Amino acid sequence: SVGTLASHQFLVVGSAALIATVTSGAPTIPIPGTSDLIQNGSPDGIALVDTISGTLVDSLSYEGSMTSVTIADVGTVNLVSGTPTTVEDSNAVAGSLVRYPDGSNTDDDATDWAFSTTITPGAPNVQ
Repeated sequence: SVGTLASHQFLVVGSAALIATVTSGAPTIPIPGTSDLIQNGSPDGIALVDTISGTLVDSLSYEGSMTSVTIADVGTVNLVSGTPTTVEDSNAVAGSLVRYPDGSNTDDDATDWAFSTTITPGAPNVQ
């Protein structure tokens, strides 16, 4: 938990090495280890949860659809918005799954998400 994110603020989730590159003051959530520990098989997903109200704020399901996920204190939720994305992370190329254009949310995962080889922790996404 990092508290409340301000409008247009970035949250960086990643390895200690990635977190060390953040110079913007963005809040961070370090993942133990050196790299690629979020990826653990298909499908994968991530959820941004308002822990005060117990509601799902935003989510992404990739490399398959996660339509029935149980989150403590929230309940069962669908991590797919609109059309499922076909975007995948890469085991061969360093990169990140990003909302692109940066901050875009049309409630359609296929439109909103891309893989970028330009990693910008704590700064706007680029593709």
